Amino acid sequence: MSKSLLLNSGFHNAVLSLAIKTIKLRYKNSFLGIFWSMLNPLIFLLILILVFQHINHIEHFALYALSGLIFWNFISASILQVITSFIDNAAILKSINLHPFSFPLSAMVAAIFNLLLTLIPFFILMFFLGYQINLSILAFVPFLIVSAGFILGLGLFLGTINVFFRDIQLLWTTIIPAFFYFTPIAYAPELLPEGQRFLLKLNPFYYFIDSFHDIFYRSQFPSFENFGMSFLIAAFSLFIGYIAFKKYRKGFISNI
Repeated sequence: MSKSLLLNSGFHNAVLSLAIKTIKLRYKNSFLGIFWSMLNPLIFLLILILVFQHINHIEHFALYALSGLIFWNFISASILQVITSFIDNAAILKSINLHPFSFPLSAMVAAIFNLLLTLIPFFILMFFLGYQINLSILAFVPFLIVSAGFILGLGLFLGTINVFFRDIQLLWTTIIPAFFYFTPIAYAPELLPEGQRFLLKLNPFYYFIDSFHDIFYRSQFPSFENFGMSFLIAAFSLFIGYIAFKKYRKGFISNI
């Protein structure tokens, strides 16, 4: 994306308007509204406690699982929203002269806003589960930005391909549950035999979830390895997302 686009006030207004529209549509005619975003991780938390707690030797297991679940839901759901943003806004893209990048970016903004809203009640719950706030909370904002870069880049790459091959969206929803179990959200990496733990680090989601565990479970700053790898993965995702989007965006109108 050109520097002039990112500095354009009209582009910013369009992104904000689309993000607000996305949030309103998500909870339109919903009695519980934003609380539906809390229900999913709470249900999963109860299941994980029943299934995994007896095989883990993790102190404050509920806090460990909940902090992982909150950010897993954020990452996995946000990527899907970015992937489908072009298709979901096909009518707008065809009828109004908006830069196509407005749609994935607005989906990302809406996802962050939704996360921040749901974090308010979850913070209260996490305190009851043993969370101890300290200076490590300062790492949350920069790490959220890095995570958003990863989500936007990967979603932009897959979303661009999805315009031409709708199987991408279906493929993503098929494989993402496998990544849930391949990521140490509700189990400690030490649960695996030492010779197999390196496999976890082949999973890009590992570094993001483990960093959120650092901040909200271990009450410490993310390790240098976690932050460094997360930054590199985010930068690579943005790079390939940008390359794919720049190369194929001209064919969007005729394929959505």
